Amino acid sequence: MKDYYQTLHINRLANAAEIKRAYRRLAVVFHPDKNQSPGSSSLFQEINEAHEVLSDPVKRALYDQLMTGAYAPVDVPPPQRHRDPAYRRKQSGYQPRPAQVSERLMMMVYLLRYLRLISWIGVGWVSILVIDYILPFRQNPEEVISESKAVDLRKTHHSAHVVFTKERHQFPVSSAGEPYFKPGTLANVVTSRMLNIIVRVESQNKEYTITSLGSVYQIFAFMPVILLIVSGAGLLLKNEIEFRFSLMIAICMFLLINLVFLSLSIL
Repeated sequence: MKDYYQTLHINRLANAAEIKRAYRRLAVVFHPDKNQSPGSSSLFQEINEAHEVLSDPVKRALYDQLMTGAYAPVDVPPPQRHRDPAYRRKQSGYQPRPAQVSERLMMMVYLLRYLRLISWIGVGWVSILVIDYILPFRQNPEEVISESKAVDLRKTHHSAHVVFTKERHQFPVSSAGEPYFKPGTLANVVTSRMLNIIVRVESQNKEYTITSLGSVYQIFAFMPVILLIVSGAGLLLKNEIEFRFSLMIAICMFLLINLVFLSLSIL
């Protein structure tokens, strides 16, 4: 006998409002017009059938009696089951096992309510970066510190030489650029206006410019682009529950990665 309570994922003591709320949540997800995945149509029929019985007090009372065995109909001996499944499908009265909504799928449906919010956060974050990059940059003349103060800090970097300023900015310099950033000289550190992200570094006489920097506006510029693509997909896609759930996880992951790169970009 079908378990309508399990179909709607509700407790047997659920009231009418809880039954109605559970039905609406599932019906929106598995409606054939919104869900083209295989099996969604049969699941939608099961959900409608469960709601029709449990929403009617008389039908629900009779159903509960049948489930608890308080009222037992006349027993009809089941037909002999043939060992061959193909033959059993041809037998009169054969009914396949009804489709059930898995707990895993219900968990995805519950969490997908936050997909649009997370997608808008991703789009909003990329919009902030675009505005920050469009605004006029800050020009920050900073003094390069001496070699004796920088030698211990350089051990943690893979670059041949890393320049440090008194304002605690740091950036790699190739061997060709080392003569332009001697201790005591000024380095023009160009940063974004809102987030203070390093865009480029110029020598004092602007004869040498460093643009290969580990920031979201240079080497890691592809990360905001990927975040914008997955966030836009999260706003546009309406079907495929499992794919949208995976998309939501991807958006959260790229948001976290972008925040990590941001913290590295403003050092």
